[in-house]
Amino acid sequence: MKKLGNYLLLSGLSSILCQGQVTMDRSLVLSGADSTDRQIIGISDATVPGDALNAATARAASFRAADATGTVNAWQVATTPEFTTAPTPGTELVVRVQGTNTGPVTMDLFGAGTFPVVKGAGFPLDSGDVQPGLMAVLLFDGAAFQLTNALRSSRRPCPSGFIEVSDQFCIEPGQRDTLDFRYAAIACGNVNASVCTWGEWHLACDRATQLGLTDIIGDWEWTNSSASSDMYVRVVGLSSCTVMGVGLSIGGDPLHFRCCYRR
Repeated sequence: MKKLGNYLLLSGLSSILCQGQVTMDRSLVLSGADSTDRQIIGISDATVPGDALNAATARAASFRAADATGTVNAWQVATTPEFTTAPTPGTELVVRVQGTNTGPVTMDLFGAGTFPVVKGAGFPLDSGDVQPGLMAVLLFDGAAFQLTNALRSSRRPCPSGFIEVSDQFCIEPGQRDTLDFRYAAIACGNVNASVCTWGEWHLACDRATQLGLTDIIGDWEWTNSSASSDMYVRVVGLSSCTVMGVGLSIGGDPLHFRCCYRR
């Protein structure tokens, strides 16, 4: 630990005031009887990386807060002190936004490089996610800065092979081949989805023509909703959008199914 201080050198009747640094190989213990005696004073504000932080700077956290200049989609941010290398994962910055974004955003962090600003699990910002005056709280994940306080929560897009049914979920347009319920659940999990609940399936069935769904009526399909008996789940789709039955989840007949993706 290095501390900057003033030292008075005495030589006979003359004195010289000088400054220097002291390297300490152990903790410095402040043991004064009064709190005013247990402090280090004279540490100026940090200006370059590696400078010691005085109490005022640490409390204000000004070393990690800055205004976003540049354009609404290409921010330029300079902290004091500036970064000299890419930040370590977990670094948090607070950036004051100057304008409403109209699409994905990048941030040029002076001294460190340019990084995308994302939300959730790496999704780019949508138009209007940040607006003037927002104090954007950004957390570095090693590759991008994740925005942790977007003004609104945007829905995830439907993945390839799924059709949007509502703001809440997407569905596969066609049936999957018959499987035991347990293996159907695994198959949907493998594509980051799950077997459709009865409510999801019913809503999609009512809009089948509009959505372009196939084989929605004519065979029993598994749902991810329980029935009134142990080990049984609700099955749907034999003859209409409202006809329901029950199927044994373990040891029963394999049935068709389709996966739903929650947004």
